[in-house]
Amino acid sequence: MNAGGDGTLLAVLLLCTMPKRELPFPRSSIGAHMTYTFAKRTTGLRSSAIRDLLKVTEMSDMLSLAGGLPTPDSFPLADLRREADRLLGEYGPRVVQYSATDGVTELRQWIADEYTSILGRPIAVEGEIVVTHGSQQALDLLAKVLVDPGDVVVSESPAYLGAVQAIELFEPRFEVIPGDEHGMQVELLAERLEAGLRPKFVYVVPNFHNPSGATMSLERRKHLAALADRYGLLIVEDDPYGAIRFHGDPLPPVASFTNRVVYLSTFSKIVAPGFRVGWMIGPPEVMGWVARAKQAADLHTSTFAQLLLANVVGRDGWLDAQKARIVPIYRDRCDALSDALESTLGDQIRFHRPDGGMFLWSTFPNIADTTALLHHALQAGVAFVPGNAFTIDQAPDSKARFAYSTLSPNLLGEAAARLANAVAKC
Repeated sequence: MNAGGDGTLLAVLLLCTMPKRELPFPRSSIGAHMTYTFAKRTTGLRSSAIRDLLKVTEMSDMLSLAGGLPTPDSFPLADLRREADRLLGEYGPRVVQYSATDGVTELRQWIADEYTSILGRPIAVEGEIVVTHGSQQALDLLAKVLVDPGDVVVSESPAYLGAVQAIELFEPRFEVIPGDEHGMQVELLAERLEAGLRPKFVYVVPNFHNPSGATMSLERRKHLAALADRYGLLIVEDDPYGAIRFHGDPLPPVASFTNRVVYLSTFSKIVAPGFRVGWMIGPPEVMGWVARAKQAADLHTSTFAQLLLANVVGRDGWLDAQKARIVPIYRDRCDALSDALESTLGDQIRFHRPDGGMFLWSTFPNIADTTALLHHALQAGVAFVPGNAFTIDQAPDSKARFAYSTLSPNLLGEAAARLANAVAKC
């Protein structure tokens, strides 16, 4: 199968395997009349292997296990259409006018009410909440106001690629703490703190981690919170997937055990990603600086999107009904891919089944570098993300991330069969 020709495959593989500090273009480029010189910080600005792969996965005959996109089946289009018509009719010009940098009052009130219950402490509408263009902007703004070149930032490994991209532009020194199926190994962080490590913040994704699918245990959440209080740490707790739990009971956020947390979440996975609406809850002194940085970046998040979402999710029982509708979709797809990989690859692959989210994190014991496997997989008509895309140093490894969120169970079975054909060629 020809997935876009050798030129396309070569470009994708180049971007997926490129060392962290290497750019696919020179920092100074000479045009017909002038030279463009870019800021030194662009030296560390990597391209997203996932976004680069999307160029290939858009082809009609490609089955993608690469991008972690919510399934369109989950989008509540009828509710959104009805509420959009009502807002434009009843609210008039307000829905398309400028609004407050930290978010429209109706949405911040919903967030305050929701998380006062979840976190078990009062959350103030004013001063503790900033609405952002997705949680990705929240990461960018936090790095902008917290990180100077050379500052230490602690991250799990493997790491969420979008967070690494957002943070590394401000030239930190990453301190990597390994993770396992129970999340960041907080006991190792405790040892490094005891030895003198003092990071600007610690970044974690406790629920259904991207890419590993891991859920941080309750004991580690409490331990991390205790370390924050003991050493005066700031924890950045990113929770985009927590609502997509299909096994077990929800665990309390790290932010429920300490106030030294900036908690991030988003509507992208539970409603729709195209609105680009997320939020952060954190200490007022941090949120104050974040709001100033957001003023400089974009003035405010879309007024229309905020009011639309506030009026949809604010309806009694709506969010519970939405979860009840979409969570089984992801559960069935996770089971379908897991079953298919086990039946087609057997002991050639290892993974643990997550309790929620969108990803399977896998190891190929007999393949030292999954970028080589990607080459054969693309030729076979299936895409995934090699594990080294989720590491700081991007060294070759035997890992791979499979997203089961967008394909139907039948197509997930076909994707696993194509992957097995690719493995046979390695």
